[in-house]
Amino acid sequence: MSDKSTKLEIIGILFAKLKPEKNEVFADIGCGSGSVSDFFAPFVKKVYAVDVDENAVNQARKKLSKHKNVELINSDGYEFLKRSDSDIVFFGGTKNVEKMLEVCKAKKIAVNAARIEIAVKVVEKMKNMGIFKEMLIVNISKSYELAGGTAFKNLNPVFVVVGSRC
Repeated sequence: MSDKSTKLEIIGILFAKLKPEKNEVFADIGCGSGSVSDFFAPFVKKVYAVDVDENAVNQARKKLSKHKNVELINSDGYEFLKRSDSDIVFFGGTKNVEKMLEVCKAKKIAVNAARIEIAVKVVEKMKNMGIFKEMLIVNISKSYELAGGTAFKNLNPVFVVVGSRC
């Protein structure tokens, strides 16, 4: 079974683009294993790790239990965003992301998408909302040993769409 969690290299790029501050509230929509929430927790006031999948929430609970400022929420991202305010929102899951963007009030937003069609829809939605900043395609290759030397294996590219109300 492959690891579908957000790779550390991608999280580093998200961190650089979102520039979290200690007084900000961060929401990780579609938190999955909790890797992004785990990375951001030491740098913000509060983290909401939200996933509609109860199994994902239970898996993330183990990883995130060391953080006192993380609240795990088993909920649909749209419902959470309708009733909650966050300074920064990261969308790791893209199901209904366009609908969720409509109710997202965050000043800094990032969406990870594995498929170009979703990334294009997110860009169009953010442009219509006047919050589009940039889209990146991130390609990472990791080294491995091959015949006594070093070769590289490509990981699937990720589209990172960044929006801002700042």
